[in-house]
Amino acid sequence: MAAITPTSVRRYSIGNVALVRAVFANTADDGDTWASAMKGIVGFWSNVSTDPTQTKEGMNVSESSGTFTFNLPESNLGFELYVMQTA
Repeated sequence: MAAITPTSVRRYSIGNVALVRAVFANTADDGDTWASAMKGIVGFWSNVSTDPTQTKEGMNVSESSGTFTFNLPESNLGFELYVMQTA
């Protein structure tokens, strides 16, 4: 488990909420975390953006006080995290 940093973060305004898209490189491992410092989170989801080599495709993400923890099916995967937050 290690702290990781996205390769890019973009913020989009959608009325009275914002969508934040964070892209993570193909170096993420199970249990890695990102301390985003985001406030007002109302929802989030993620998807793997690289082909897994072990035919395990799903991932899970949890959040606590703006820190996201990623549960990946194998090492060295890339993924995208989408976060909805109050604008």
